Amino acid sequence: MKLIYDCDNTIGLHGKDVDDGLTLLYLYQQANVELLGVTLTFGNGTVEQVVQQTNKLKELFSLDVKTYQGKEKYDSDKTHSPAAEFLAKTVKSDPNEVTILATGSLNNLLEAAEIEPDFFDLVKEIVVMGGRFGQMYINKTAVTELNFSISDKAAYAVVNSNAKLTVSSGQYIAGALFSYDDLAAIKDSDEEKFIWLKKVIKDWIDYTKGIWDVDGFINWDGITAFSLLDPEEFVFKNTRLRTSATDMETGLIEETDLPDKRPARVLTEIKDLSKLNSMLVATLDKY
Repeated sequence: MKLIYDCDNTIGLHGKDVDDGLTLLYLYQQANVELLGVTLTFGNGTVEQVVQQTNKLKELFSLDVKTYQGKEKYDSDKTHSPAAEFLAKTVKSDPNEVTILATGSLNNLLEAAEIEPDFFDLVKEIVVMGGRFGQMYINKTAVTELNFSISDKAAYAVVNSNAKLTVSSGQYIAGALFSYDDLAAIKDSDEEKFIWLKKVIKDWIDYTKGIWDVDGFINWDGITAFSLLDPEEFVFKNTRLRTSATDMETGLIEETDLPDKRPARVLTEIKDLSKLNSMLVATLDKY
């Protein structure tokens, strides 16, 4: 699989999510994935923070993968970002062969489509983590949607494009916890990278527990990556989606039976979460 990972990795910053970083570590080890590059966007933090933490992750774990910086949220510079240029060029040079896994804001994808008007027709598939189909909850606490709403115009463009689309919504995976027990299963090592990794995961679990009283962090992005690489471990619904520009300001999308609306596949169920967590741990242990 030829893959571009578009993410807002902030692993290692206190109070910031770790799942993008863990997802990158997982993808990098997969023999069936040709990781063409990683495009960096805002979401969990600023693009500056995402670049900083991704460079740190690459250095610690010796990741030989190219990264491309996107624009900050309010950047009005007309010059196209390296991330958008890379996305547009790569998809155009290898039409209908490149899959994009997007787990942050979708700003880079919109900008790529501004460079290459046929961008959404040329991509093989877009798999996104984001959107909501109603009020979202974590352990009975109402939460807001982030990835679509933080760059609503970009999300609207992606959801209403012609690209083959799979949506992994927090609506259905809010129970996908990577727990203290899963953390303990990662091998003990005196290597700096493992000491750092276990510390930042524990820090994020502790932080999450303080907010939502759950014994783990929700592995939103890792589950989305698993749904792409191991679809047999999930239940999907083939449906049609519609949304308005106003709805997308809060990440709201609606399922419909109307035949003229955009077809999409929606992840609705994880079959065996413990199996997926064990797969992630085993992959991390390879480092």
